[in-house]
Amino acid sequence: MRVQHNIIIAGVGGQGVVTLGLMISNAAISSGQKAIMSEIHGLAQRGGTVSVDVRIGDYYAPIVPDGDADIIIALEPLEALRSLKRAGPRTVMVMSTEKLPPVSLGINKKQYPDIADICSSIEKQLKLHVINALDLAREAGNYRAVNTVIAGFLLGLGLLDIPREIIENEISRVFSGKGAQANLTAFNLGYKAAEAEGIKEKAIP
Repeated sequence: MRVQHNIIIAGVGGQGVVTLGLMISNAAISSGQKAIMSEIHGLAQRGGTVSVDVRIGDYYAPIVPDGDADIIIALEPLEALRSLKRAGPRTVMVMSTEKLPPVSLGINKKQYPDIADICSSIEKQLKLHVINALDLAREAGNYRAVNTVIAGFLLGLGLLDIPREIIENEISRVFSGKGAQANLTAFNLGYKAAEAEGIKEKAIP
């Protein structure tokens, strides 16, 4: 039986949230699975909230119902907190530590919460994997490759039922030239970071 996934990807404009959703969706389709994607976002061009739902399996409605998320991918810690309302009892979250403070924090003269406090709040509700994807993207030679670092991290954790070579082919298709090589390097660094954790999540049936 094919593994089914309800995936929510949350971040802010400019982080490649939609591109990550498309990469996962298209790679799933290339591997012979059914996948649908829905995009919900606000002021994406101004650093506003961006959210993408990806459903892999025998689904017909593109939106993941609240409480049914298998995986939440948060490319920004505050967006991780905002996504908690959509989590359920079996949700696993992968969170990048890159902080992109919203304009509202400065307007309201509030401080960005400590990352450790954010992690503690999330871990009270679900299982959390944390990665400094920005540092790995920089190591790969492209600071914008955070989303492909995350893709590698997800696969390395065992959270995606998609062959590695198919995702790598999708990365090569989406990006070109030096961009493709940097993103493939970023993907592999994310995969190795998951291996270093020494944890393999069980596939979600």
